[in-house]
Amino acid sequence: MRSRAIVWAVAMLAAASAWAAGSPAEQGPYEVGELRLPLVDAARGREIDVLILYPVVPGGALPPRGFSLVVFNHGFLLRGDAYRSYGQHLASHGFVVALPTLSMSLLGIGHTVLAQDVRHVVDRCLSLDGERGSGLYGLIDEASIGVSGHSLGGKLALLEATTDPRVRAVAVLDPVDVASPGTPSTPESPSVAPELMSEIVVPLLFVGAELGDETVLFTPCAPAGENYQAFFEAANPPAIEVTQLGVGHGQYVDPGAGLLLAACAGGPVPSDEVRAASAAYLTAFFLGHLAGDVEALLWLDARLAADTEQGAVEVRRK
Repeated sequence: MRSRAIVWAVAMLAAASAWAAGSPAEQGPYEVGELRLPLVDAARGREIDVLILYPVVPGGALPPRGFSLVVFNHGFLLRGDAYRSYGQHLASHGFVVALPTLSMSLLGIGHTVLAQDVRHVVDRCLSLDGERGSGLYGLIDEASIGVSGHSLGGKLALLEATTDPRVRAVAVLDPVDVASPGTPSTPESPSVAPELMSEIVVPLLFVGAELGDETVLFTPCAPAGENYQAFFEAANPPAIEVTQLGVGHGQYVDPGAGLLLAACAGGPVPSDEVRAASAAYLTAFFLGHLAGDVEALLWLDARLAADTEQGAVEVRRK
C-alpha cells in the first residue's frame, strides 16, 4: 500500500499545477475515460444502461483510496446521455460518474422501483471496482458516494438517500416531487418533501430554476409546492438552496435531448451558461463534501456571493 501511495503521489505532481491555476468552474486536471455498461438486475427483471465517465490517472497509477463515486439521474423520459456535460466536468475533477438510463414510460413507473435501480447502479459500480479487468478496478472510494440528478432524477437521488447510508452528499438540479406531470403521489411513488426529508442527514445542495413553475402547455414542469424550495424547506441542515434567476426547468439539459422539454418554460439566461454555472456548483460541493477539499467549499461560498451580487442567483442556507 505504501509503494502504491508513493507512485500515486508522484503521478499527481503532473496534475497539481493545473489544479492550482484552475477552479471548479473550469475543466479539471484529469483526462476523461468512458465505459458503457448494460446492467441487469435479474431478481427484479430490470435492465439499466449506464454511461460511466472516469478520471484517467497519469501513468496509470491508482489513487490509494480511490475516487468519489457520483450517480447522476436523468429527468422524466430522458436519458443519462442528456447530462454528459456534467459527467465530463465532474470526472475531470476526479470523480467516477455513473449516468444511468432508467426504464420508464408515459404510463409511469413507481419511483421506489427507480430508486432501487439507482441503488443497483451503486452496488454494481462498487462490485466492478473490485474486479480486475472491469474498467473500474481500484478506481472508487466506497466510503465516498454522492447522488445527483435533474427533475425526477433529483427526486430519485433524494429518495435513494433516505434509505442508503452509503450516500455522503446530495446535490440536485431543480428536483420535482410529483409522480409525473399532473399526477398525485402514490405509495409506489411517495412524496419525499416533507414526509421523508428528515431521514436525510448528509449535506444537501438544491439548485433550482426561478421559472420552473411557469406553465407552457398543461402543467408546469416544476410546480410550486413540489419543487426544490419544498425540498429545501423540509431539509435537515446543512443545506444550501440556489435559485437561478431567469432560468427555466429544461435549461439544465444538454442540447439535443428531445422535444419533451418544449413543455417547460425557458428563460432569458443562455442555457450553456445555466449548465456551466450548475456544473461548477455541483463540482465544488462534491469536492468539499466527498473529497474533503475545504478550499472548494470556500470557492463555492465566494462564487455564490459573487453571483448574488450580480443578480444571477438568490441563496438560502440552513
